[in-house]
Amino acid sequence: MQTEQGERIRNAANIALILGGIVAVCWGLYIAQSVLKPTVLALILGVVLSPVSDVWERIGLPRGLSALLSLVLTLLSISIIAGLLLPVAQRVVESWPTIIDEVRSSIRVLQTMFQNIEEAGHEVKEAVQNAAGNEPKGAASEDGSGDLVIPSTADALFLAPAVLGQTITFAGVLFFFLLTRTEIYAWAAQHLSPQSMEIETARRLRMAEREVARYFLTISVVNLGFGFCVTVAMTVLGVPAPLIWGIATFFMNFVLYLGPAIVFSALLVTGIVAFDGTFAIVPAAVFLGFNMIEAQFVTPQAIGRAMHINPLLVFFALVFFLWLWGPIGGFVSIPLILWALTLSKEITATRRDVRERVEFGEPSTARD
Repeated sequence: MQTEQGERIRNAANIALILGGIVAVCWGLYIAQSVLKPTVLALILGVVLSPVSDVWERIGLPRGLSALLSLVLTLLSISIIAGLLLPVAQRVVESWPTIIDEVRSSIRVLQTMFQNIEEAGHEVKEAVQNAAGNEPKGAASEDGSGDLVIPSTADALFLAPAVLGQTITFAGVLFFFLLTRTEIYAWAAQHLSPQSMEIETARRLRMAEREVARYFLTISVVNLGFGFCVTVAMTVLGVPAPLIWGIATFFMNFVLYLGPAIVFSALLVTGIVAFDGTFAIVPAAVFLGFNMIEAQFVTPQAIGRAMHINPLLVFFALVFFLWLWGPIGGFVSIPLILWALTLSKEITATRRDVRERVEFGEPSTARD
């Protein structure tokens, strides 16, 4: 009896220790987010850009120059994207009061419609019951301003050093990862496998890197086609700034579930502002149709089942990192989970090979 009780106490202590460790890790990730967010983002982009660096090296460029060229192209791409999105942000800020008024008007119309339906139901019920009188209900009203809070110049100056520091961290981590990723994998193989399997483990780690990079290249092509279709559809429907909607679709579709939901909601609001009647929901409905085709048919056929991840794990990772790091967390959550699972699979395969060699009595000689 005492033995069973002691075993229960030890199990409870182990569970409490694990939970405490999880809480401590989450707290550390939250406290250090100003450093960890750009670092993790740089590592993920480094893995995705690794085939590009390999191309530079194959054409004869030194490793340092190839890493620098990949970094410059990445920063240039980010600058171009920011330049394209800046007019959109300005337009949203200028149109925000109109958007709020239109949304409120639509909400009031829906409230009035449901109120009329409810009142008609009461009248029918009272007529059947031969009851007299009807209690009218006043329409609900909404107060409050629809002002969009715009950061002041003082706020921008206050945030500038933090943004500059995170940018430097991102650029430094990305450059040095691309420069030394071969040595990083060799060091990891040295500490994760016996001496006789170091070369094989390093090879498997590089294979995991290529597999993840291939996955995101495929997803990027799918998202590019998705964005092109949305751009054409929004142009045909007469939605303002159709190219911006295509670009937003391309980038937001990397954030599973949440990204398409945001674009759908934004198109719904835009339709309410730009069009009248039932045509206001057509842009959002068209986007939803494209999204269903992409999610159910195109993407599964493009990536196959080799890179399939449990949807519950994807959703949990998305919610957790969004809560932890905000929008950047939502962007890096899926690549991070995929990279971790792929590395885990390759490391497990390496250890299985080691066990098989030991079981069959193969000599464990070191290889250069």
